[in-house]
Amino acid sequence: MTHHRDVQVRELSLAFNDLDFCYLPRAAGSAPSHCADFLCTVDASRFFSNGGHHIVFALDCEGGQGGYNPHCGPILRYGKNLWSAARGFIIFGDGAVMAEGWNGTAMPALAVIADTVGAGFDPVRHPVFTLRISAGYRRGAFANSMRIEIRLGESAKGALLFAGGIDGAAWGWSWRGGSKAAMGGIAAGFVPPVATGCVEELLPRSASHAALVMSRFKFRIHPPSTAP
Repeated sequence: MTHHRDVQVRELSLAFNDLDFCYLPRAAGSAPSHCADFLCTVDASRFFSNGGHHIVFALDCEGGQGGYNPHCGPILRYGKNLWSAARGFIIFGDGAVMAEGWNGTAMPALAVIADTVGAGFDPVRHPVFTLRISAGYRRGAFANSMRIEIRLGESAKGALLFAGGIDGAAWGWSWRGGSKAAMGGIAAGFVPPVATGCVEELLPRSASHAALVMSRFKFRIHPPSTAP
């Protein structure tokens, strides 16, 4: 059995320490050969123009900040702690897309994703876009891989602006019967708790007016045959 959840519009603000994030409800799956499928519309019209650095989409979030994690103290938003381990994609203001593997250290795995479309994705020129991420686990047609598509506007059927992916065991994930996803934004002025006595200082910084509007969330785990 799988769960498919729709979530209301969420506006993320970098007013506090240049960082904001939120989680989606956990999606449960029935088979380790299935894949995680994440769909979201983003309005970044007030993000990069106000100092935002990159947008984050994380799947399979686990753990939290504190103890021996690089930030050494919790980073709380909406009552939830920032994950310590996850995998996903980040999007920059110049249209670059990278895969990121958060691993509980100050050195996450990073890889540039090549665009197979060549349409010139530019989130500043086209700030409203819809993205879809599919990520496999250790078995099945999408095993040890992540894929991303970015389309113009508010529809998953809009003009394709960017498509790419990455393969390899480092980008897969061990099956745990489900996944928790998150989205967020960060600016260059973020100050980690490790720099302030392991307690985050929620002060306005370089991008206090930057904001992201996230909507039309859909997150599920389902058979690869129904993935995009």
